[in-house]
Amino acid sequence: MWGFTLRDAKTKLAAKVSKLGELVVGPLDYNDTSFQELAADDTGYNFYPPRHGKQFVIKGMWAKADQQTSNTVNATVIIYEASSPTSTVVDRVVWQMAMLRGDLFPMGDMNLLINEGKWLNAKTGDDDIHMNIYGHYVPAFREVF
Repeated sequence: MWGFTLRDAKTKLAAKVSKLGELVVGPLDYNDTSFQELAADDTGYNFYPPRHGKQFVIKGMWAKADQQTSNTVNATVIIYEASSPTSTVVDRVVWQMAMLRGDLFPMGDMNLLINEGKWLNAKTGDDDIHMNIYGHYVPAFREVF
């Protein structure tokens, strides 16, 4: 289907020309998605594990508070970095929001970098938040001076 591809290894961008002469430009990394139902209060749910030499980039998320969630008291939802897949200890807050029954939280066009070696987890203070987080892994950023 593709005639040829030009790739920039540094930026991960590619330009492709199809056999029909169509030019397609974009990143080489495509988004992965992970779903979790935050079904119990103050329980750590893992979305993405750490990968050696990589960091995860959150590109977007989607959350929905179902009928089990309170309609009068906010459910605090925290997306955070942790040291293990089920840890409720927050090493760094990535995103925090408050939700009531029926609330929908769609968020795209994000570019949030998770630290190397950290698990990307979420927890809630009220049960039954349905959540998708999507993004991709990139080579770990290391400053060189």
